Amino acid sequence: MIATRNQDNKKHGGRPTVADGKRLSKAVTVKFSKKDYEILRTRSKKANRRMAEYIRESALQSKVVQPCTEADIKEYRTLVGMANNLNQLTKMAHQDGIIYLYSPLVSLLGEITNTIREYKQGTNKKKK
Repeated sequence: MIATRNQDNKKHGGRPTVADGKRLSKAVTVKFSKKDYEILRTRSKKANRRMAEYIRESALQSKVVQPCTEADIKEYRTLVGMANNLNQLTKMAHQDGIIYLYSPLVSLLGEITNTIREYKQGTNKKKK
């Protein structure tokens, strides 16, 4: 019997081919401690996923937070100091009356506002 072109194009059974964009072709090796591996295995079972699927989805859908820089730590310490000053002024206001502390309170609140504004501007620059 002579094979015709129609017979060559005939679909055969089995799994359909995966599109090039969805084909998994690169492997990444990651090592875990026994404890971390068991935690990962438990989480993947709870999510009803194979471990490879769970790791892939976790890695691609998670958001990585950058560590604090020296400038961030400096601004944080400045705010902590200002908060301490505000607490001391509040205590003094309860003892002596707020009228005597109006000027230092307004000055401190202005400094806190400026520090927060500078921090927000620095954070927005990092995101862009």
